Amino acid sequence: MKKFLSLLAIAAMLLFTACGDDEPDNITVKSNINGLIVKTISGGHNINISSCDISYEYGNNPRHMDLGINNVSFAPRMPRISFEVNGLDAVTNDGIGFWFSGYNIQVMSGYTLDDIEGKLDKNLNTLILTYAVKSEQGQYDVITFSPILYSVLSNGSSSFDYENATEKFYKFKSQIDDNNNFTASICIDNIQFVSQMPKLEEILIPLDDATIVQTANGYTATAETIVPYFKQGDKYIPFSDRTISNLEYTLDIKGNQFSIEFDCFGLHYTDEGHIYSTHFNPFAI
Repeated sequence: MKKFLSLLAIAAMLLFTACGDDEPDNITVKSNINGLIVKTISGGHNINISSCDISYEYGNNPRHMDLGINNVSFAPRMPRISFEVNGLDAVTNDGIGFWFSGYNIQVMSGYTLDDIEGKLDKNLNTLILTYAVKSEQGQYDVITFSPILYSVLSNGSSSFDYENATEKFYKFKSQIDDNNNFTASICIDNIQFVSQMPKLEEILIPLDDATIVQTANGYTATAETIVPYFKQGDKYIPFSDRTISNLEYTLDIKGNQFSIEFDCFGLHYTDEGHIYSTHFNPFAI
């Protein structure tokens, strides 16, 4: 079913562009994204977390996406490897947002990638990439995502101009160090807890002392008490007298969803929404 839906998305976009294609005959878009987080899932459990770099090149004659996946490891004692994934079906409507997929592609001796699906935004440098790895050692599901992901704007806009946004949105930050230790934080921009309060430019919620659990689709975080930071100009100021308590946070990267709730300012705050991956959605044509 998943393969059918992805192929349907590609076919829909090709039909759309054929009917009214303003895209030039020859386009090449290439760049790279470094410091991506890589989660390996086996039997529904997260068995490894590491990092990789990815280079990409899109061309539209014919439409395709080529990836270079560099310095990736799928298991704790596995050496890092690099390989290319070429000839993926890909679509775009403006050379900024891309949707691509592929199936049963042998990338090197003993390694085949299947159920490949990626969503990429060139301007924000964000990528969510999922695929299955089939090898002699077994089969794994892999989730690769950018160290910074964004939520869809709270007004439901498809705009990706977060720098100038006045609506509330989230930045989901993740980081892997050289020893594959995982840390995370949440930023909430343009937040107003109640109408009587001024809108705050940004709240930073560090998860260094939270309990983070890696899941098959992303991760969760819980904490009894966290000192948040409020952005003032270019500085982040700790607000020890405005602690956040009873935090429960879920980032479902594969499902493109998030939820968060906590107590602060004497209020119970709760929210949920979708992760922004690319403003281009071929199903919305």
